[in-house]
Amino acid sequence: MNEPVLSIKNLTFEIDGKQLIDQVSLDIQPGETVLLCGRSGSGKSTLANLINGYYPEYGGKQAVDRLAIKGEDISRLSVVERSDKVQTIFQNARLSFSMRTLREEMVFCLENKRKAVSEINQVIEQKAALFGLRNLLDRSFDDLSGGELQKAAFICASLTDVPLFIMDEPFANMDDETVETYMSYINELTASGKAVLIIDHHVKRWADVDRWLLMDAKQQLTDLSELADQESRIRRLMAEGIWLDELELNRKPVQSDESVLELDNVSVFYEETVRRSFFKKETRIHTLIEEASFELKKGSLTALIGPSGVGKSSLFKAILKAAPYKGDIRLNQDDTKKLKPKDLYAQVGLVFQDPSLQFVKTTLLDEMAVSLRAWETVEESQVEPEARAILSKHGFEQKEKQSPWVISQGQQRRLAVICMTVGKQQLLLVDEPTYGQDAANAKLIMDKLSELCQAGMTCLFTSHDRHLVDAYADQIVEIREKRVWKQR
Repeated sequence: MNEPVLSIKNLTFEIDGKQLIDQVSLDIQPGETVLLCGRSGSGKSTLANLINGYYPEYGGKQAVDRLAIKGEDISRLSVVERSDKVQTIFQNARLSFSMRTLREEMVFCLENKRKAVSEINQVIEQKAALFGLRNLLDRSFDDLSGGELQKAAFICASLTDVPLFIMDEPFANMDDETVETYMSYINELTASGKAVLIIDHHVKRWADVDRWLLMDAKQQLTDLSELADQESRIRRLMAEGIWLDELELNRKPVQSDESVLELDNVSVFYEETVRRSFFKKETRIHTLIEEASFELKKGSLTALIGPSGVGKSSLFKAILKAAPYKGDIRLNQDDTKKLKPKDLYAQVGLVFQDPSLQFVKTTLLDEMAVSLRAWETVEESQVEPEARAILSKHGFEQKEKQSPWVISQGQQRRLAVICMTVGKQQLLLVDEPTYGQDAANAKLIMDKLSELCQAGMTCLFTSHDRHLVDAYADQIVEIREKRVWKQR
């Protein structure tokens, strides 16, 4: 047998006395694609960060008998020293970048790999053409959607020739067509002898990988390939809450004639400033959505779908007056352009695509409590007990005193959603509510949104999970080729 690309024996890791990884052993062979699945918060991303060196360099205590890549002990190497051996696409792709734009990031990567200066521009253009990302080269990362950031992370990872690639939820914000393109790239990597470790909650899309590994709630690693048949594996995944065959709903379609949100010939755009010379700049207008018209009835749960980067998040920003647009947006018959920010935000809640950007407190309990106080939904004496009860219901009973910024991104997403659903908002905008969630928690979140809409709230959410959209949405609005189409 060939020497493993990755070899781990008896790896244990803890932070602040809490054990996150327990005696994990794992070998990955050249050319293998291995799926690592498990409940949100089970330790999958932590294991990835132990391999790439983020841990314990930036916290925690590690004990391991063997941690090697291509036979070389890497247990004492820094993150930078390991970058020649392992490349990671992070769950939050924004964390992958050091520079302002994709072009600058690619130059940075190539310079670090000592690529000849005369060849850098040619490599950038070739790679951008191969991945279809020329239009993103000079846009600020701050202006890109989650799907566009993931695409940018892929192209930067492709600039390095390393034996091991780790991809943490690499397709969470991508549409199905884009996923197929990037799947082909992964197949090219393994065909050339690279090893790829995938972390993903959408286990069904990985039916053809070489092995499925399950990280359970006790941080134990099980190779599901050793189970007798596919049916046995599915039963184990269902028992862990990772696989749901069907989403059963008792939801009745909305019957109200009262409009909460109306869009009338709304066009959404962004401006790009391009330097033509040292003294001259040019401003270009790029239209994302043209003349969109639709309405949301009170109590409706509406899905906004479309390819990555098509303008879904930008439309959310336009509704909140945080992005330029033309046309009319009315909230309860009031023109939003005339509403003061405090009056607008009192009626509309937003769950960010990157949930870490909206936290304001240093513990989960305090974050939950500040949401309850902001909306005055319970008496002051009941704030803390109610906060504890909500956190417990959503699987956070052991994490009340942890910081929102150190839990997994799937857990951050869940926390952000429940914090924003305890108030008196009439309209809730939720950007990818089930991103980074296992099947059971995805259902829990969508059941909560459905319950709130049944009680009279109105919700508009984005998602690339068509199965979930079909199961929960009263109506589906699609953005395609800059136009908005109502599917149902």
